[in-house]
Amino acid sequence: MELIGCIFEVVVLVCLAAGIASNAAVVGSCDMLDLQNGSIGPWRADIDGSGCVVWDKTNEETDWILNMARVCSMMGFIMGCILAFFGFFKQCLCPLPCSQIIMDISGIGLQISLALVWPMIRSQVCKTFGCRWGGGATALLLAQIFFFAASIFSRCMREPRYERRKTERNSKEEQATKEAVEQPIEGAAEEGNATEA
Repeated sequence: MELIGCIFEVVVLVCLAAGIASNAAVVGSCDMLDLQNGSIGPWRADIDGSGCVVWDKTNEETDWILNMARVCSMMGFIMGCILAFFGFFKQCLCPLPCSQIIMDISGIGLQISLALVWPMIRSQVCKTFGCRWGGGATALLLAQIFFFAASIFSRCMREPRYERRKTERNSKEEQATKEAVEQPIEGAAEEGNATEA
């Protein structure tokens, strides 16, 4: 059981790191949607070869769906960082209050936030210029998969490091106490045998 828990622990930590990297790629991408004359992402765009630059919020082409995708991609990134922070601290460093509950809530919020980035394809920009999914969409899908796996398998990890150390310390103390009790009994038995002889 310890080996399986260790495997799940490694899977969770790797998925958290990969999820954060994928989510950062979503936030920083300018090719979530490929247009006829360039590409756009939640925060950046490359229109007519202008390079990957930050969108102008006053532009009439930005609508509520794109604004929602912007906010949700950043909320997903923040919740992913919270999930990773609590997961790493819980498993590797020290206990934090309500770690598993916070990890569960951030995992659910993270999935909802990232799911609300997908409607970008129904934005006014796509209706005007026509869109198809680009490389940023792959990063978004991978972020959702990695964070989902980390959220689910976080409940299957072995005991945290501080709990394992406490258990080892207690077992060593019990062993030392047991040996200390057995030695005088054995010594008394040997003395008794020597006097009889």
